[in-house]
Amino acid sequence: MKRLVFGSLSLLLIAATASAVSAQETALNPAIVNITSTREITPFNLVTLAHRGYFEQQGIPSYGNFTAAYQMGKIQATDLVQAAIQANRLNPDSLSDRNYLATVEAQLRTLETLR
Repeated sequence: MKRLVFGSLSLLLIAATASAVSAQETALNPAIVNITSTREITPFNLVTLAHRGYFEQQGIPSYGNFTAAYQMGKIQATDLVQAAIQANRLNPDSLSDRNYLATVEAQLRTLETLR
């Protein structure tokens, strides 16, 4: 009987620990939440995803070509938002959200300092 109780308590403890670790990983990595939630992407994650090539099918180049296209004025914040909307990763209302667009533009400007 002791073995059954001890085994059950151990199993409960392992399950509780696994749930806590999973919740902590999600809390520590907002990209997990924002990528899996197809309608809400932070401006930082939008620019990061675009840079990594997540919107190539929508005509947004990746990596060095992405940076060069932005610096030549070929990519703007609205282009990224439209690409994310087309990819069903962002709510269409984001296109009319001035604060969101301004923050995406600010994130894009940081690309100039990385080169």
